[in-house]
Amino acid sequence: MSEIFQGNAVEGESYVGKSTSLEAIREIGELRERGIIIVPEYSVVGPLPTFPRESIGDLKSAIQQIIDLEKMRTDHLLNELEHNKDGTIIFDRGPVSCIAFEYAAERSGYAGATLWMVEAFQNEIENKNIIVPEGVIYLTASKDIIEKRERKSIESGKGRIIDFLRDPGVISSLNEAFAVFGKSASEQFFLTLDTGNKSPDKVALEILQFISNQQENIESQPDFLSYAQSLIKKND
Repeated sequence: MSEIFQGNAVEGESYVGKSTSLEAIREIGELRERGIIIVPEYSVVGPLPTFPRESIGDLKSAIQQIIDLEKMRTDHLLNELEHNKDGTIIFDRGPVSCIAFEYAAERSGYAGATLWMVEAFQNEIENKNIIVPEGVIYLTASKDIIEKRERKSIESGKGRIIDFLRDPGVISSLNEAFAVFGKSASEQFFLTLDTGNKSPDKVALEILQFISNQQENIESQPDFLSYAQSLIKKND
């Protein structure tokens, strides 16, 4: 497995069950001999770019902020690997989420920069400045379940996500972007997992089972540029 492509990212729309599944994995990780390394989500590492963006300068600044956050996530991962070189690596979101966000913005009429974002990622990968996930575990759930989870989250005192991410058209574009990525990915490195009414512990076990079945000697590195081009071509 390439040194710049390591581990898997847990992806999916808001309230699909990523956070609770990762929390469950952390608990399981305490009992696992090899351990678990969770690379934190972008907003945990630092502030996200403001949205919406209005100018070319805004877009360039947003892309640079994401790249800077990705470098910080890589630093976090490298630090963890110093203490646990054989740890199972799981990213809380990754480049596919960033690309999907830009794609959804452009599809919704906002200023977006899908290709610019991809080119920035590709450049940093080629220069070995960042480590990104090789595999993707894409979580899904029905609209009713997601709405139920959203209400529960808000009632618990957590803030509501930005309106952009609650827009049905945006959600559709985000899920479309994840699905398109899955069609080009190796079956060993892409899993669509319906969290449905499953407990976080059950989802966690299914994620870890998928990871354990991956063969490390298979080179299946993501081609983000081809992915972005296929997204754009799909809607020309």
